[in-house]
Amino acid sequence: MKKTFKRSKKKQGIASRIQPLSEVETPVTMAAYGQSGTGKTVFGATFPKPLLLLDIRERGAESIADVPGIDVLNIDDWDDLDGENSIYWHLKNGSKYKSVMLDQLTAAQALGMDKLRKQKRMKPGEVFSQRAWGQLSGMMQEMIYNYRELYSEGYNILFLAHERIREPQEEDDERLAPSVGVNLMQSVASFTNGVVSVIGNTFIREHYDKKAKTTDTQYCMRVGPHAYYRAKIRRPVSAGPVPGVIVNPTYDKILAIQKGQSPSRKKVVIRRK
Repeated sequence: MKKTFKRSKKKQGIASRIQPLSEVETPVTMAAYGQSGTGKTVFGATFPKPLLLLDIRERGAESIADVPGIDVLNIDDWDDLDGENSIYWHLKNGSKYKSVMLDQLTAAQALGMDKLRKQKRMKPGEVFSQRAWGQLSGMMQEMIYNYRELYSEGYNILFLAHERIREPQEEDDERLAPSVGVNLMQSVASFTNGVVSVIGNTFIREHYDKKAKTTDTQYCMRVGPHAYYRAKIRRPVSAGPVPGVIVNPTYDKILAIQKGQSPSRKKVVIRRK
């Protein structure tokens, strides 16, 4: 006798969860870097609210003090960022926030170095060993990965960092010019570039208005491929090339480009000090 099998309700339930990829809403995971005063924190303030700012030794939030919907937690110890009782677990277990901004990774790396120095009982000025640098790289990569993975809980994640110019090494046969990216250990910088969906470089430029015959200052962000600056936005191939530069960058403009749309030209004004 031929056996017949009934489809389980569990399998039918799994199939019902299938949906078109174009309809899947994915939070933004991003790294933004640049020189001090180029608008990184102000850009972060445009992310969806409520927003939690993890101020890692930066104390530079005056420029967004009048933006509603932002809470701040000052981070002065590595364990506050990545310990058993760290803010990470509060976020992982569920919170009111829609976005988390870490300002900034360069200072977080310094906190990790301080923790290792204490653990190893190193003397002031004692040089890090190759083993210690490797441990620090592992700590940073694990922390960055864990916070990036919070996107699966529905959070938008933004990492901020200062910029660093790296000169080509002798073994870099194909790279003759310097490159500019996040100011982190090279292994950590490469890891960060790979795990986020967007990388932006903030900078300021002067713009001359031919009609008004006036010159003003523009806060900009590089997001398109560049020969020297690390930048990217993952989006549908059919959407064509990514715009090279965004003027007055905002979360909404980044999201529009990710979806293959043209960012709005509406100017967003946030008081800068």
